[in-house]
Amino acid sequence: MVKNLQIVHRNGAGREVHVPAEQAGGVQLLDREPIWVPLHHPSERSIVTYWWSATTGQHVGCRSLQRLSEAMLLDFHPNVTDFAAWTARLEWSERGRTRRFVPDFFVRTAVGGTVVVACPPTSGPSGRWKQQQDVLRQACREAGWQLGSPRLPQPTALANLRWVARYRHPRNADRAVEQSLLAAFAQPGPLLEGVRATGMARLSVLPRLYHLLWQRRLTMDWGVPLNPASLVSRGGGAKTMRPFTVEDQT
Repeated sequence: MVKNLQIVHRNGAGREVHVPAEQAGGVQLLDREPIWVPLHHPSERSIVTYWWSATTGQHVGCRSLQRLSEAMLLDFHPNVTDFAAWTARLEWSERGRTRRFVPDFFVRTAVGGTVVVACPPTSGPSGRWKQQQDVLRQACREAGWQLGSPRLPQPTALANLRWVARYRHPRNADRAVEQSLLAAFAQPGPLLEGVRATGMARLSVLPRLYHLLWQRRLTMDWGVPLNPASLVSRGGGAKTMRPFTVEDQT
């Protein structure tokens, strides 16, 4: 247990506000401006990039490719209703010094809960990171949050989702084409056969098909490489592609 554990966020005027961890559960952190933004240094291999979220219509910061994949999974999962990056910082006292840690994502779930996700370093969990996780675990207990450990699917499923995610933007929606595709896949069938069954140009249909896969209105076996013979059907699926595993804090 650390002492003087605070959650720091920005208010509507952009000023930093310090809140004791046990009072932070009532603060709406997902609509705050970032409390911190990483700066890329030429000597570092990490990247700083942003994921455009179809769930929120906003850009979400990611400081590595691993975190970019995690943002994609959060965006894809139907039980995630909102998520944001770097909107709060943990501060605590240790041996007379102030320590700080910024979790990667704050996530709101369909049941109204808050899950905090922190991805380990690419090189693997270090002693420092494990200590930060212990502090984050304490903050979650005091604030009434849940601690989520990132969970990436197997490589083929991840590669398939990356391809489909290219078509997540609403500009790829077309009601008439979508209705034809849903009718074509009322019974499971090969991807290309369903596209041909619409009677429309393949190049105009495929983006709408991928968009429906992103929306989960169509589904497939994500563990098999996406190809013209992929078996596509209506609705559901991808149950194994959970973006995180929630720790039991009892």
